[in-house]
Amino acid sequence: MSAEEPVPATATEPSTPDPVTSSENPPMSKRQLKKQLKMQKWEETKKLKRAKEREKMRARKLEAIKAGLPTRTGPSRKELKRNKVDYSRADISVVVDLSFDEMMIDKDVAKCVKQLLRIYTMNRRSERPIPLHFTGIREGGAVERHLKRNDGYQHWDVQFSAGAFVDLFDRERLVYLTSESDNVLDVLEKDHVYVIGGLVDHNQYKGHCHTLADRLGIRHARLPLSEHVVIKTRTILTINQVFEILMKVQLGKKWQETLLEVLPMRKGAKAREPSDEGGAGSDQESAMDEAKSEDAESGVVEEKNGKDEEEKNS
Repeated sequence: MSAEEPVPATATEPSTPDPVTSSENPPMSKRQLKKQLKMQKWEETKKLKRAKEREKMRARKLEAIKAGLPTRTGPSRKELKRNKVDYSRADISVVVDLSFDEMMIDKDVAKCVKQLLRIYTMNRRSERPIPLHFTGIREGGAVERHLKRNDGYQHWDVQFSAGAFVDLFDRERLVYLTSESDNVLDVLEKDHVYVIGGLVDHNQYKGHCHTLADRLGIRHARLPLSEHVVIKTRTILTINQVFEILMKVQLGKKWQETLLEVLPMRKGAKAREPSDEGGAGSDQESAMDEAKSEDAESGVVEEKNGKDEEEKNS
């Protein structure tokens, strides 16, 4: 190139950004950026906080030893580590179907994973732990991301799988638990696998698990809540509550005793007496009667208001 030749403009001008690429990564709002920075800060300080908590526990333990007090109320960590699932003694297995992370917002996925942690903790403290399977965990998905926040979760005494539960077990042994089912779970059948839907949906996807079980062609059933207890509020249970009920019943506890222990006090659950006739049907009828009476009252009010308006206009 000679000295007189001008330098091409393309050599010095910055390249124009690809509009497709820029649209794929839109700028975050101030709220999103603040939330992301808060989460990063939490991740950075989490290990430091846990180290401080361990130091406090050691200090409390030393104080208890000096005072001659017991240092623990439950089993030691070594005892819990030895309390592994004995598959030869297992009567049932439990699956948590985690294939719904795309249907939940991030906050609900976090709640779901917290409930998984409670399930794992309950199971390892049980005198007879149940074979536990967490299936449908999408690689790179929200459930996997929240699980990774629990250091060492890969070493839990749990079978983790990205595959669907229908591909891991014989369909004849599967029973999907869903409150919309007409089938009542009276007994836990030996060698059967009970599936709990890992969907924290605040009732947005009502009946989804029931529809899924029908589509897959597997059995489904509901827990015998209305057959054993009277509840004045909604009977939607968390994942860990359903698991705790199964765990206690497989250890030999009666349904009614178990339900009264597990259901939170705010539900106001009371034992259903033999004299209570009609079971769930009577509860539904009474609810319908209340709704009808409310409609009738509102109708009277509307009629009265209409007459008042006519008098005013006249």
